[in-house]
Amino acid sequence: MNILSIDTSGNNYSLSISKENDITSFQDKSDNVSSESILVEIDNIVSKCSLSPNQINTLVYNNGPGSFTGIRVSSAIVQAIGFSNDCPVYGINALNLDAYYLYKKHNAQKIQIAKKAFGDQIFHGLFLVNDKDCLAQEPIKTITFSDIKVQSDYMLATNSKDIESFNDTKYESIEKYIGSELLIEYYTQYCEKKQGFDYKDALPSYAGHTI
Repeated sequence: MNILSIDTSGNNYSLSISKENDITSFQDKSDNVSSESILVEIDNIVSKCSLSPNQINTLVYNNGPGSFTGIRVSSAIVQAIGFSNDCPVYGINALNLDAYYLYKKHNAQKIQIAKKAFGDQIFHGLFLVNDKDCLAQEPIKTITFSDIKVQSDYMLATNSKDIESFNDTKYESIEKYIGSELLIEYYTQYCEKKQGFDYKDALPSYAGHTI
């Protein structure tokens, strides 16, 4: 199986290919997510793995919330490749990916994510994570930081400095990671395997994306 994963949810992006369980990755650090540069780097990483584009048979991507432009770009790319190759596409929510990262790092099974969005807004979600599931306990919402209700029995994780306004609140920083590599792990761990391309799977979760 040849898996291409794409994470354009932040200011820069990462790409990974898993070929016979051997992962090759590329990270762009230019803070400029553009369709032109991503397509060039996809071509480069595919060639580096001695593959042709039509040999990609699984696509995994971060479908947000996150950078509106970045996620539109990756959505368009996985739609095009998925349709051309008639291969399945798996869209992974950005906050689910954060929760999985924290589960791996700390073995925390109840995680509250408060991730910076735009202005004083945050993306918020509560997650239960184990080896079999990574589930949001309620719909992921965009709320103001002041509206957060800290759950004492959950690990609170954030990438926003506004957490300092919560006196004596313990929290874990959401550190940067290579999202495309983690996407492949998440897919392997949790995703129910599908057959063929379905356009709906390539659509981003637009609600709450930054602009």
